[in-house]
Amino acid sequence: MSRTWAGLRILTLIGGYGMEKTYYKEDFENIAGMKTLVFKWTVSRGRDTYGYNICSLWVDGRKVASCGGGGYDMKGTCFGDYIEANYQDRLQKLNANYGSGDNTKGFYGLVILKEGKRLNRYKKGATIRLDGACGFDNIRRIAEKIGLKLEYIHGSKNETIYTITDNREK
Repeated sequence: MSRTWAGLRILTLIGGYGMEKTYYKEDFENIAGMKTLVFKWTVSRGRDTYGYNICSLWVDGRKVASCGGGGYDMKGTCFGDYIEANYQDRLQKLNANYGSGDNTKGFYGLVILKEGKRLNRYKKGATIRLDGACGFDNIRRIAEKIGLKLEYIHGSKNETIYTITDNREK
């Protein structure tokens, strides 16, 4: 269950033994390297986009990415945009894969471009993009490979909450 009270997000989780435990937003902020990711789903009321779905990603109470429309993995797109913007140095060490799914040669959803050409490995001056539309799980695998741990906390019709921990900051 998720509710807002006096500006604090209160998360109630059921423990493994049926015991209930309440976590407060401050609990997550006090753990080194841990951030709270909230994916929020809304509907556009704009003139040209009225009725379109909107997925927004909020990290520790700050909106960092959003996308609209449909027909692709919107949650994966927002998560990919966040990882791409904050972890470029780590993404440079990964190989791209343009087939279907991950293999030993690279990661599906990771795109490396230089002068309009796709590359399998990063070279100086290249641009790294994450195509989150290929699926949330593909971006999650990339995040795990660069040292991030994603943990599902809560989900409802209008929002999904995860925590992300940077294992390299410990």
